[in-house]
Amino acid sequence: MVALQSLVLSPTEGERVTAGPFTIVSRVQGPQSGGLFELYELSLGPATIDYHVHHTMDETLTVLEVGIEFTVAGKTLLRPAGSVAFVPRGVHHGFTNPGPDTARVLILFTPAQNQHEYFRVLERLFAAPTLDTAALKAAQKQYDQELVPLEQ
Repeated sequence: MVALQSLVLSPTEGERVTAGPFTIVSRVQGPQSGGLFELYELSLGPATIDYHVHHTMDETLTVLEVGIEFTVAGKTLLRPAGSVAFVPRGVHHGFTNPGPDTARVLILFTPAQNQHEYFRVLERLFAAPTLDTAALKAAQKQYDQELVPLEQ
């Protein structure tokens, strides 16, 4: 068993990744929690996290700033800062910042599935002159981010 070590980060610390309109800061990566969970802070301007499903992890989202429009299992709800959404594995979901201000959301994945590695891949893909959609789809599959059609 790996001995866990305490971690205390200031607001400016943590690995920062920028992918398109999103900035993601690792607050606790999976290896730091012994694989129990991982925690990220997401900042996004007016943008949408596409409708998707995770098969191996649950996702909890806490809105820190600005309202977020959640779509969970086909139902859409606009929620203000301070709101929380828990999405168990297997449930289709996505969310949108309708704008115009930048939203901040804490994202907790349980158990950890090394999403920091996925975010690093996204950063490389979005930095390219042309988005390699085949590589994006492969990364989504590898890191449990299956895009699905929006349920009607």
